[in-house]
Amino acid sequence: MNRLFDLHAHPSLKMHYLPWLTPTLHALVYSGNHFNPLSFRTRYANIRHSPYKVIVNAHYAIEHAFLKDFHWLFKGFAWLTGATYYGWLRTADPWKTLDRMMRTLESSAVATNRHVRKGKGPRVRICRRFADIADLEEDEIGIIHAIESPHCLGFPKKGQSRDEFWNQTKDRLRQLKERGVAMITLAHFYDNAFCPQIDSIELLPKMRSGKLEVVRDAGLFQMKRAEWKWGDPNHYCEEIVREMFRLGIVPDLSHVQEHARMKIYDIAEECGRPVTMSHVGLRHFFDNEYNATDEELLRIRKLGGVVGLILSKRWLVDPIDRYYAGGDGIPDLIEDMRYMRDLTGDVEVIGIGTDFDGMTHPFPDCFKPNHLGRIAHAMSKHFTDDEIDRIFFRNAVRLFENGWD
Repeated sequence: MNRLFDLHAHPSLKMHYLPWLTPTLHALVYSGNHFNPLSFRTRYANIRHSPYKVIVNAHYAIEHAFLKDFHWLFKGFAWLTGATYYGWLRTADPWKTLDRMMRTLESSAVATNRHVRKGKGPRVRICRRFADIADLEEDEIGIIHAIESPHCLGFPKKGQSRDEFWNQTKDRLRQLKERGVAMITLAHFYDNAFCPQIDSIELLPKMRSGKLEVVRDAGLFQMKRAEWKWGDPNHYCEEIVREMFRLGIVPDLSHVQEHARMKIYDIAEECGRPVTMSHVGLRHFFDNEYNATDEELLRIRKLGGVVGLILSKRWLVDPIDRYYAGGDGIPDLIEDMRYMRDLTGDVEVIGIGTDFDGMTHPFPDCFKPNHLGRIAHAMSKHFTDDEIDRIFFRNAVRLFENGWD
């Protein structure tokens, strides 16, 4: 069986924010092929018979503005069914929430293993340093701490000087490094103090008065594009990137505005460090700022980085093309891989970032981890066994070997 290094998934998001789940991976929850924020795709029943060998768990402490911008029907439902809990979410300190999420994941690994009999299924293990990946036993799945969005590091408080806030940030980055955090996505849905984010609202094809148009899928919630640019004196763009490189934390450029990504590539080249876009598509097939351009693929390849292809047609395929296409996503994923190989000359830049358990509409033909073998099988018609292993596993290992000290 192929082994997979998933560059971006969200087990802890569901274990932390769905209070009715037990704090283990054994929860019995819906994980079907439709978008459902209450699903739990990375539960143990789905990873047990999957190619998973390493999962990069992206802790996401939900931004307060994201909760406030929910559609009024969802907010009303939340207030009616759990007013105390929902009210707490709207005011919880993101730094403290991140700590709870990390502790939940760590304790869930212990609790999950307690119910796995030796030889009856793989155990899970928290990897706190790169060497732990190589030490994984044949029947172990490694889980790595990562963070989606640095807003959890905090914002400058009233009266706090620039140096005071930056020293606080450096101390928090040090704490995260010591706890085993390997990667930080430098932007997400709303403003943070470090990197400017794109508008991550997905685009949909819609027929209006007999004319096919592309519209924003903003029915459930809104997202905000940063109005400031890299180098803004009120933000800490270059500081955080250089400190992450110094500590050995991989920068993930998903959700970051394109002009800022270009600045980070320059710094990465100067520092001799790799970067990643952990869960994106390609601009060649869908011209959206979220996706990687040809130039970026070549630059990330040169840096020794990896682009993780997301398992969502909404980012892999142009909305108009998607309207006329079938539902399955694996053929589109493989088309992206073949394009990347043709452009760069090899498969070294290609990886997988499923975004399972995030706010993603999954492939109908691969919507949970135990379907991932379908991708490898389909790839076998176009890639050698060695290329498949590089795309599924070894490219990501190289990224963390050189980026996570």
